[in-house]
Amino acid sequence: MANPIRGQVHIVGSGAIGSLIAAGAQRNNIAYSLAPRSPEKLTQRITSYSNQSRWLSANLANKDSLGPDDLLILPLKVYQLEAAARQWQDRLDESTPILLLHNGMGGLEAVRRVLPEHAIYIATTSHGVLKTSRHEVRHTGFGRTIFGEAPDNQAIDDEQLERVFETVSRCLQPVTWHKNIMEALWFKLAINAVINPLTALHDIPNGDLSDSRFAGHINDISQETATVMQAEGFRCSVQDLVGQVMQVIRATSQNYSSMHQDVKHRRPTEIDAINGYIVQSAQKKGIDVPINAFLYKKIKALESTYS
Repeated sequence: MANPIRGQVHIVGSGAIGSLIAAGAQRNNIAYSLAPRSPEKLTQRITSYSNQSRWLSANLANKDSLGPDDLLILPLKVYQLEAAARQWQDRLDESTPILLLHNGMGGLEAVRRVLPEHAIYIATTSHGVLKTSRHEVRHTGFGRTIFGEAPDNQAIDDEQLERVFETVSRCLQPVTWHKNIMEALWFKLAINAVINPLTALHDIPNGDLSDSRFAGHINDISQETATVMQAEGFRCSVQDLVGQVMQVIRATSQNYSSMHQDVKHRRPTEIDAINGYIVQSAQKKGIDVPINAFLYKKIKALESTYS
């Protein structure tokens, strides 16, 4: 088994997933620091899935630069990634690995516009985590994490890959290696494209989507997404996608989706990186996806009402 990162795990932002990673690092004695967008939003306590509370150390980022033994983690929304990469680019060694962990697609492209040559790793997780107040986070649903290497990494560093994988495994377990992480991201996108906009528009928890009145919507969205995924070269069927969507709905029945929470709190959503990404991909392939386009426009209309 490889040793975890010898340096420091540096987590950007103050969101729920970043706090869960910090708690995992602290529990496994891995040095970490947090860089919230504003210090007053620093998470101080996280309540685990087993209802145990852990106080996080106030390890605010204070390193001038990150070296090859450190790991920069960006558990941010896609629309935040390019700005974050620009903020940190002058503090990174050329060999500092970067981990992206976000919903939707387009994150790799955003970071590559700023950091074209860095080693980038990508993860997607089904853990349910909710920020219940400015300083508190609750782990609401136990899930799993899928991890892989960005397909456009210029060189393969097996030792670095093993160290990053082991670090993520200890901080966000259980973790599974996926040789084609983009395929995993597309399947996650297909699930989010159903659950996120429907729960946000109907103001319901995930589990309510198991009601028969949503069966047609779930099938129609999955049909469109499957057609786009097949055009992108991924093997999948409508039945595959609907089955995975229903599995997640049951497993996270008490949870509220991130888009539901964003709409509720009148924050920008990730609709551009989810249904919007499907619409864009479909247009490039000459495919009509009217349901995804409708959901995209409905969420954007909601966002336009924010003061």
